[in-house]
Amino acid sequence: MDLLQEVALKYGDLLNKDYLIKASYKKETIEICFFFLPEHFYHLVGFHKLLDMKDLTKPKYLYTSIISKKITYDIIKNSKFLDDMYDRLQRLCRINELIDHLKSGEVVIEFSQKNRTKIQADFLLYDLSNKEYAHLFLRKNGNHGYVPCSFFCRSDEKYICNNKKYRITEFIVSPRQLTKKSYRSSESHTMI
Repeated sequence: MDLLQEVALKYGDLLNKDYLIKASYKKETIEICFFFLPEHFYHLVGFHKLLDMKDLTKPKYLYTSIISKKITYDIIKNSKFLDDMYDRLQRLCRINELIDHLKSGEVVIEFSQKNRTKIQADFLLYDLSNKEYAHLFLRKNGNHGYVPCSFFCRSDEKYICNNKKYRITEFIVSPRQLTKKSYRSSESHTMI
């Protein structure tokens, strides 16, 4: 099977679902609802790194073009920037593993910019497997919850350290509800 299509099909398992995390840190509790859309695939898999393939810069249609085999790995394999994307392409399925591990009470992090990064995120979900951390960053999306804004794997804790770590108390996966809101609460604090 075409590598791009294989990865896109695995990503498809994440679509049309709401992921609700309830987590706590000391007496503080938070709830985060996040979801994946087809257009998120573009950045998560690293198409933005293929600077010499400007005709593939339509994130909204890229996922469906791959699923329908209009865009294949053969089309992108000659990009001189493919090496910059290939690592993400190979590891994108780790998002599915990370989601599965959230059910076991792993850690969610309130992400801060203390790590000196350009990543604009509110939360970081991570998973350690084979001495490598999979990082999934979430950013607030208006009043409709959180969406993935970046994904990559690293062997160090650069983005994990210096952040508040919450322990997951409940993780619920349900069919996607477009009107569902995500909120964050700490006693009387609520973020909608």
